[in-house]
Amino acid sequence: MRILSKALLVVVLLYLTLAIAQPPEFAFYYVSHGGPRDPWWAPVIKGAQDAAKALGVKVVYLGPEKFSIRRLVRLLERAIRAEPDGIIVTITNYSALDKPLRRAIAKGIPVIAVNVPDPRPEEERIPYICYIGQDEYLAGRRLAERVLKEYTPKRAVVAIHEPGHVGLEARYKGIVDALKPLGVPVDRLEITTDLSKAMMILKDYIRMHPDLDTVFTLGPLGAHAALKVVRDLGVAGRVKIATVDIDDEIIRAIKEGRIVAAVSQQPYMQGFLPVVVMYLHVRYGYIPPDRILTGPTIVDKSNVDLIIKQVRTTGGA
Repeated sequence: MRILSKALLVVVLLYLTLAIAQPPEFAFYYVSHGGPRDPWWAPVIKGAQDAAKALGVKVVYLGPEKFSIRRLVRLLERAIRAEPDGIIVTITNYSALDKPLRRAIAKGIPVIAVNVPDPRPEEERIPYICYIGQDEYLAGRRLAERVLKEYTPKRAVVAIHEPGHVGLEARYKGIVDALKPLGVPVDRLEITTDLSKAMMILKDYIRMHPDLDTVFTLGPLGAHAALKVVRDLGVAGRVKIATVDIDDEIIRAIKEGRIVAAVSQQPYMQGFLPVVVMYLHVRYGYIPPDRILTGPTIVDKSNVDLIIKQVRTTGGA
């Protein structure tokens, strides 16, 4: 019995050694406009790598240090040259990404759009397999509608941290379309991804507009800046904040009443699901639906406790 056990142990160890030595079955490139300096993308990267580990595939994540469409295109070109089994990409600027992605698809590389889709009609858009992410227009509109349940703003401003990002532009349009019919003045304010610059721009705007009572931000970078500015200027309570995306600081602000509401779009799922869908497509010929939506979901005081577990386990929600 002891000899048999030893023999069985040797077989198991040999099997595990061979399994570990096997190269990944497929290699996918995840090309995003979000780089390591933006904390929102950490759970996306974690989700993609968790899926890769579970499926036995390789995922290479590429994102610029700072937001730049030019750098995004360069990273996409790098991915295409690697001739991977699939490319997952944010269609942050469809004009810039159209030609290289069509070239990749013509070479037989399947493409999945994630986080930001090509907003053009189906006959015009890049022919990717599917889009996985939230409906960006609805994210903005639902956020504004949530604010309207509590009050009608006298004046609102939408702080955009990545100008030219088509997803953020769609969120902005959703906010405007919800507020303008009610006669609410809505300004657009480009604040950049630099926290110090964003705070300075927001401070100047708030000082120049004493009737302002609502700041909409389109991501944590803008929300963090707005929270600090409202506190520093001593206008908390008079100037309210609503934002897109969730992190620990935003959760605390919701619980404390410093943020009215936020939109959850499930960043972990935007990392995990595209890898799974790409694997099923390449391995089994699975054809997914045109859109697999991960949001928007409104988070406020009524349900913020439900989202805490998700943030603690994945890093975001």
